[in-house]
Amino acid sequence: MKRHILVAGLVAVLTATALAATAFASSSPQAATACVPGVKKINGINARTFCGPAKASVKINGSAVSYKGGECSKSIGLFSLNIGTVVLGNLKNKPEYLGVTANAKAGAQTRQTVAVVHGGKSKSIIGTVTLKAGLKSGTFSGKVFGSSAVISGSFTC
Repeated sequence: MKRHILVAGLVAVLTATALAATAFASSSPQAATACVPGVKKINGINARTFCGPAKASVKINGSAVSYKGGECSKSIGLFSLNIGTVVLGNLKNKPEYLGVTANAKAGAQTRQTVAVVHGGKSKSIIGTVTLKAGLKSGTFSGKVFGSSAVISGSFTC
């Protein structure tokens, strides 16, 4: 039961962050030309695509995955990294996505949220996020909910 509440809370935080990022989004001349930012529907489900210079390297239980073409933002006291397309509902074979939400302050912070979608499968952690001074780069790590799998990585904005 606690796991379901934590996952529901994580989804709510990431959804709110994605919607806030939509409100404050700006286009970047460095974004890939193939990337079209904004809200759209995928098979009738709302989704939001992020574009920009942000990139990340992620290890999911030891396997390396790269993400690029996203954005970083600060709003309501939170730092957010969003790369790819976040789906705001249930969808089989979700597109690639990485979302990190933490307090907008430099340093190591526990109990922060990270969501990863790779190979159509979603994985979430509440783990440690370390933001460097200037909030333009950082690292994250933690255990996947209900699993012994570990997610870790680094990013730049």
